[in-house]
Amino acid sequence: IVAAHNLRQWSLDRYRLVPERKSSEPNFAHLDRIDLIGGNGRWRQKRAEEEFARRAIEEEKKLRELQEAEEKRRQRKLAFQARRRRQQEEEDRRRKEERERQRQETVRMEELRRIEEQRDRVRREQEEKEWLARQPKPCEVCSGSGKCVACLGVGTNPALFLASECGYKTPKDYGRRPQGCDGCYGFKQNLLAELKKGTGRCPNCDGWGKIRPDIDLTSPMGRTKRNSIAQAATGFFNSSV
Repeated sequence: IVAAHNLRQWSLDRYRLVPERKSSEPNFAHLDRIDLIGGNGRWRQKRAEEEFARRAIEEEKKLRELQEAEEKRRQRKLAFQARRRRQQEEEDRRRKEERERQRQETVRMEELRRIEEQRDRVRREQEEKEWLARQPKPCEVCSGSGKCVACLGVGTNPALFLASECGYKTPKDYGRRPQGCDGCYGFKQNLLAELKKGTGRCPNCDGWGKIRPDIDLTSPMGRTKRNSIAQAATGFFNSSV
């Protein structure tokens, strides 16, 4: 069990591992500058010169390795900075593209909103125009008064009947006599018939003073025809077309 915790010693004991051999070369690391100047003899001076030459080579080698390592660190730092700069430029480019996309989207939405508002405005103007076109118009015959222009709403017009001679023996009454106005559906009865008065209302608008537009019933919007002012005596509430 103890050998299991020291596998190296166990392998050495069983000759499974070759024991490390110590270097046979002499170690002159203890030589110092006194030996170099010959203070401890010629032999130690010679060994010190060799040792110091070896040390100089090792120091130069270490210095070169340090310089190479420093250069590698500098190159890595430069590469890292370049990579960070590229990443920053890529992020700036993406942010710029995103801002441009948002600006274009805002412009597109504003354009769509403007077009929609213009379409709504045109539609409202068209609906208002259609509504105004469907509204009754003042009668052009009576100028909106609703009275017959021939009799001024009375229903009769005075007529002068002249007799061949005047006297108490005249069998009929001559002179100014009221006659029915034929402009508002009355009759001129002369002297023989009874008085047939007219309605006194304008025959063009039936006394309402306005004319109903001639609406095109086949149109889904109920648009009026070109001749929207009917000249016939249809009346304001007359449903006949």
